[in-house]
Amino acid sequence: MKVLIALLRKEAVEDLLAARGALLFFVSSMVLSAYMILLMSNTELSLMDSAQAVYLMSGIILTLVSLLAIIRGSDSFAGERERGTLETLILTPATGRQLASGKLASILLAWFILLIICTPYLWAVGWPTGYFWPAFGYLSLTGTLLALTFGGLALALSARAKSVRSVLLVGLTLLLLLGSPVLLSPSLRRSSVGRVADLLNPFADALNALDSAVIDREGITFQIVRLTLMVCYAIVALWILYGSTKRIEQ
Repeated sequence: MKVLIALLRKEAVEDLLAARGALLFFVSSMVLSAYMILLMSNTELSLMDSAQAVYLMSGIILTLVSLLAIIRGSDSFAGERERGTLETLILTPATGRQLASGKLASILLAWFILLIICTPYLWAVGWPTGYFWPAFGYLSLTGTLLALTFGGLALALSARAKSVRSVLLVGLTLLLLLGSPVLLSPSLRRSSVGRVADLLNPFADALNALDSAVIDREGITFQIVRLTLMVCYAIVALWILYGSTKRIEQ
């Protein structure tokens, strides 16, 4: 437990004080600020339904947390290997799985910091119309599951890869593949193939759960299947991470 706390403290310092960690949060705040400026200055966007505006902002936040998990996970072991600091971690009393747990906990911490940064933006859009709390609740849950899924897979690849670039390439390609069906027209997504593709896609499940809860105002019973699948994907990612970090080599 002491080792895990020490690793989490190290990663937290890098998140809050190091330039490479703080840059991610700065870019995220700039993206959300740009969306708010467009929402207020563009005539068409300013006339958008409040629920739709909250849903679009939630989608941006889910994309940001997925990118954050992939970038942080890719840099974890592979980055330490490139910088020549992985040997120092291996020589500590911590096992490979304990190191992975500390890295994964730091990704979750980074997501919670990002959620704190994003909350005022979401509040400004959703509070006046009562859409804030449903969006915040589902965003917190689905964002955490996406962080576990993408973060766990990126960490598993990073534990075996020699370079950060290769892990980033695989992670970003996976996110692009999962995100591309969401860009299809509603008519295509309503087809039988589209429905199955949506259901088996954790990123689409997160967006559809927010769509159902915020725009359609449907209760938790309508989200059970999607959330259950997302939990399953997170468990599979953690299982892969568990097997990949049984032994970490320099």
